Amino acid sequence: MITIKEITALVFALIFLAFSYSFFNPSLFGKGILFFIIILLFYTGGKKIAAYYLDSEEETKIWTFQRYGLYERSYFKYPIPIGLLLSFFIPLITAGMQLGFHLPWFAVTESDVKSTPARAVKRHQIYSFSEMTELHIGFISAVGIFSCFILSLIAYLINFPDLARLSIYFASFNLLPLGKLDGTRIFFGHRVLYAILVAIAIVALGYAFLLP
Repeated sequence: MITIKEITALVFALIFLAFSYSFFNPSLFGKGILFFIIILLFYTGGKKIAAYYLDSEEETKIWTFQRYGLYERSYFKYPIPIGLLLSFFIPLITAGMQLGFHLPWFAVTESDVKSTPARAVKRHQIYSFSEMTELHIGFISAVGIFSCFILSLIAYLINFPDLARLSIYFASFNLLPLGKLDGTRIFFGHRVLYAILVAIAIVALGYAFLLP
């Protein structure tokens, strides 16, 4: 089930992703919007389907940062939308360095996963407890990443190399083990699965750089 709050987060994510993609060429903003609609549909749809089969609910949120230290008081009063800020400032900073290119930032969302009442009654008879584990949360995140790789393959086969390349970049950014990104959840949930996805990402990035 998708909520108004989640739709709002996805709309903000969509706008900032398209901005980061088109920073050096604003005429690409509309193209970025279209491509990221498709990518986010695969990405969030894959995670929601995986969550459903694990008797849980996944909610996509803007990646935020609040804790800055080890002490209980080491919290900002309000969460900082670090995903949106990075997608805005990293292209700006790299463009200002006069490198001849800008570095976009495509990791702007995080997932909140909660178990449903159905999990407590063990609908699929595979749970000995009702709480979500790091393994299950990591699996849900991994399905979202893998869905992006599947999308990139489909886009390549139907001759949409820009969409294929962008989907690979998006998946690779979200594999970074930072904060509450999918990469962190997968890494702590199942390190072997994380290593497999990183290997796929490295191979896919190699092809992405070679795409016309």
